[in-house]
Amino acid sequence: MKQTVKQPEKGKLQCAICGKGVQHANLVSFSKRRIKQVRKPNLHVHHLVIEGTKVKIKVCTTCKRSLREAQRAEQVAMAKANVK
Repeated sequence: MKQTVKQPEKGKLQCAICGKGVQHANLVSFSKRRIKQVRKPNLHVHHLVIEGTKVKIKVCTTCKRSLREAQRAEQVAMAKANVK
């Protein structure tokens, strides 16, 4: 699985893989009073090896899970190849 990694600007809350970022919304109470709200993505720093160099990128939890599943699938495939 080949994914492109785009480095967001420094200080931006944005996923490097899918581009998920900050959303602006209104928090509406029962009395219909609106309060400005900023919804931030759940970002984590993930260490990735790209072309032999170790890179730290910010990824959302959904992308981190898909990266981890892809790495596990590669490990299983290599283990099966070594058994034969």
